[in-house]
Amino acid sequence: MALPLLLKRVATGFVVRKAISKDVKNAEIPPSAVNKIKRGLGNFAKGIKIKTQTNSKEVIRKVDKFESALERAIDKGVKQAGFQLLDIIRTKTQKGIDFRDKPFAPYSEGYLKRLQKEGKETNVDLWYSGKMIGALTQNQAITKTGKHKITLGFARAEERNKALWNQVLNTPKREFFGFNNRTEKIINKSFNQFIEKELKRARI
Repeated sequence: MALPLLLKRVATGFVVRKAISKDVKNAEIPPSAVNKIKRGLGNFAKGIKIKTQTNSKEVIRKVDKFESALERAIDKGVKQAGFQLLDIIRTKTQKGIDFRDKPFAPYSEGYLKRLQKEGKETNVDLWYSGKMIGALTQNQAITKTGKHKITLGFARAEERNKALWNQVLNTPKREFFGFNNRTEKIINKSFNQFIEKELKRARI
């Protein structure tokens, strides 16, 4: 966004004429010409004045429009980042890896027998009834908690307790709910691309 300046030249130079008589020996400059020269030199000494004019009202309007568009874009971008993180958490958990990209600790023999007896999958993906991971949806798990801020969590106490058990209380822990530096960089890159696209769409 540019702030155009209109430069206007106010003062200019002068023209000096010499009036010389035909008699070279008696050549002289008439008094009227001398006065004209003096006035010209005075004007020249003042220099060239430059005035600047800015389209300040238009600039202010565009700045306000930019700020409004940026506010909206950030709000949408933060929400998109939340959606992306949910998807990454669900995908990693389904693959049997924690948020640090390390494999989950294997299930105990007793728990494996229980899963087999009930005809369930024995993959370490924290999917027994499917309710805990199934609760990580855009509508249920994302809450706006401030300006340009969202929180990811479990809306229902039952699923929250299951997550707490896996993440903190159980031995061994299976820390599925979180993100590492690599995931943060991926989300940051997507966020920046989203903001850039939104601002281009606003045509400011």
